[in-house]
Amino acid sequence: MEKLQRPNNIHHQAFLCRDAEQTRWFYEDIMGFKLVAALDFESSPGSGEPLEYMHLFFEMGNGDHIAFFDIPDDVDEEKFGYTSGFDQHIAFEVNTLEELESWKKHLNDKLGWASDPIDHDFVHSIYFYDPNGLALEITCRDKNYAKIMKEDQSKAHNNLKLWTEKTREKKESKVGSEKLQERGLDRRELIKRLKVSGLV
Repeated sequence: MEKLQRPNNIHHQAFLCRDAEQTRWFYEDIMGFKLVAALDFESSPGSGEPLEYMHLFFEMGNGDHIAFFDIPDDVDEEKFGYTSGFDQHIAFEVNTLEELESWKKHLNDKLGWASDPIDHDFVHSIYFYDPNGLALEITCRDKNYAKIMKEDQSKAHNNLKLWTEKTREKKESKVGSEKLQERGLDRRELIKRLKVSGLV
């Protein structure tokens, strides 16, 4: 059997949005991304069940995309509260600290707030939110990025092993050992989840 080729890059990451035009304003007018698709659908792609929605795609500088679903029947303000960056966030990359500072000024001028740059050792980042409550980051690599990452890679598996040993008991008490041992879903459970999501 031929060796499986690992994926090259992220084509897109998709999120729910409150409103397509509000989201377009932010990602096109504020962030400078290019709106490359606004696809209008009347049914779910897998099941064919009636579902009115729009799928938006915005292209970044390197050709990757960020995408959004506008589903009018599913608009619920509780879904659009500000998310914790620990739950999920997207980090966009710029080339220099000067660019990072320029973005901070731009976002403060246009939106009223962006965090001061935070030094994470290997990268420097600012944080802010889109209109849908999604946590966003703009980051640039530290001048020692390659050296730091090479050192971190050399000890990554051992650090993960130590972390797993350190936190295992606490996690088992919260979710049970079976959940931590899962390596994939059984076929029936997978189909059930896909049906709920409308993908089959």
